[in-house]
Amino acid sequence: MRKRPGLTIGLCCALWAMQGDSARAQWGFPGGFGDWGWGGWGGGSTVAGDQAMGLGAFAQGAGFYNKQTAIADSINPDTVMRWNEYVFQSQRAANQARMQRMTQQRENTNLQLDQIRDRLRNNPEPRDVTQGDALNVALDEINDPRVYARSLKAAQVRIGADVIRDIPFRYNAAAITLGLHQFATGARPAPLLKPEFAADFEAIRALDEKLLAQIEKDDAPDAATVRELLRAIYHAEDTAVATLPPNSIELKQADRYLKALHGLVVMLKAPDIQSFVEGVGKRPDATLGDLLRFMNAFNLRFGVASTPRQRDVYGVLYRQLVQLRDEVNPPGGFVAAVTNAPAAASAWVQSFFSGMSYDDLRKAAPRP
Repeated sequence: MRKRPGLTIGLCCALWAMQGDSARAQWGFPGGFGDWGWGGWGGGSTVAGDQAMGLGAFAQGAGFYNKQTAIADSINPDTVMRWNEYVFQSQRAANQARMQRMTQQRENTNLQLDQIRDRLRNNPEPRDVTQGDALNVALDEINDPRVYARSLKAAQVRIGADVIRDIPFRYNAAAITLGLHQFATGARPAPLLKPEFAADFEAIRALDEKLLAQIEKDDAPDAATVRELLRAIYHAEDTAVATLPPNSIELKQADRYLKALHGLVVMLKAPDIQSFVEGVGKRPDATLGDLLRFMNAFNLRFGVASTPRQRDVYGVLYRQLVQLRDEVNPPGGFVAAVTNAPAAASAWVQSFFSGMSYDDLRKAAPRP
């Protein structure tokens, strides 16, 4: 497939800091990843970017693009904020599905979902903490777009490198998979409804259903299924170039949709988090806010604490998260409803990925 003009991935996910008289656009990552890790944090980040979940994982897969390529006026903060809302609502849908499984698998009773939600938030059992569920409930409220700015401002308690290194992080494929499902089963632009694309999208939807079934069992997306999904997307991209007039509105509409589909599949792949966690040694003064930025940049959740040290870390960290949550969203404050991603989500996702070139996407997810 021929190359197409487009901004580098940095233009979509960059956060930058213009320092002093320097004209250098310092693109980093959600949380100000000026040096690609903990050592690069501090200054220059924005709330919109800090909460752009998963973009650190995307860039790692793309091979760490040139940090000098971001141009400040190329980034639309509103687009990133809409992406945040999209992922946030997808996460709530994933949480709802997980709690439904808990009623069947763990509780073995007919407890209502609101009872389980109330327990996890307000009176968790020891297992709720060690499994990471209670921490993730607090994390979701802290990450709510309505309070996230206040959360970061308030999250100044020092937790240090040793604590962060002992957190059993889990890559959060569930929210991205649900977001992909909503996008792939929604409306397609008219050019992609032509008969030439019928087989491709039949395959895409079948593979999407297979991925959805996998995460409903709390499994990670199967790598072989993801490869087959990518293969179908690549074929649809090739078909678009072969059948739609060059530089036409039809091709641009197809490109916009297919880039978003491609980008979401890229984000299903878990990054090598350990390589970044090891860099936390550069930040012995790391704060709770630093941890929140890191987890959002790489789309991370709290996993299961399986060692005595991890359980001790969770005990302390849970209390810190609850204190922060109650400060920014006190008891009696709002509790966000569980909803599906908003109706406008398809347009938001397409807008978010539209600035990426196909070269960017292929570096992140090569042709199978």
